[in-house]
Amino acid sequence: MRAGELIGRPVRDATGRDLGAVREIRAEVVRNADGMPELVVRGVIVGRTRVRLFGYQRHDQRGPAPLVALIRRLHRHSRYVAWEDLDVSERQVLVRRPFAELDPLDRL
Repeated sequence: MRAGELIGRPVRDATGRDLGAVREIRAEVVRNADGMPELVVRGVIVGRTRVRLFGYQRHDQRGPAPLVALIRRLHRHSRYVAWEDLDVSERQVLVRRPFAELDPLDRL
């Protein structure tokens, strides 16, 4: 699966609640058995807003206070979902856990 095939897909949680869409993909570089680097997807950010995070969800991010506050406010309902908690086999992505169990972005 390519990133472009995942970004923007609608998302529902285990109870059927509409969580919006996949907004960002979180990955990290790891070394494979040959010592070569490869990207491994660790999770996604889901939410209703189309406003990008620009890194302002991180606690160490500095920037104009009003802009940081606005972006954090717009993403207050956005959540991080670990890759193993996702079912991406259908057009609509299913999160295997209910919304209440998902980590808000300020806990990342």
